[in-house]
Amino acid sequence: MFYFNRVILAGKLRDGPEVRYTSGGKPVIFFTLSLPSEKMEEGAFPFEDVSIRVMFSGEGSELWAKDKAEGGNVLVEGGLIQRRWQTQQGRIKKEIGVIAHKVRDLR
Repeated sequence: MFYFNRVILAGKLRDGPEVRYTSGGKPVIFFTLSLPSEKMEEGAFPFEDVSIRVMFSGEGSELWAKDKAEGGNVLVEGGLIQRRWQTQQGRIKKEIGVIAHKVRDLR
């Protein structure tokens, strides 16, 4: 079986990026990318805009995050991930996100 996990998304930052650090001191940037939903056809089901949580680390990631603000246009290249966790009420929650390999500003 062949698998291919690659995404390229362009959208707006919903909020400013959040910088967190691993136990080893490596910065990891988290941000939410907002983009309009695709439409199947005119007048079809009204879909909400898509919000995707993105994780980004590596050389220059912390510097990149410093001057970013809500509404900035960004291009993301990476792969899909799925997080899974249990709430305090015992419910299982899942979230699809992206681990970014490249992040670029769009002007």
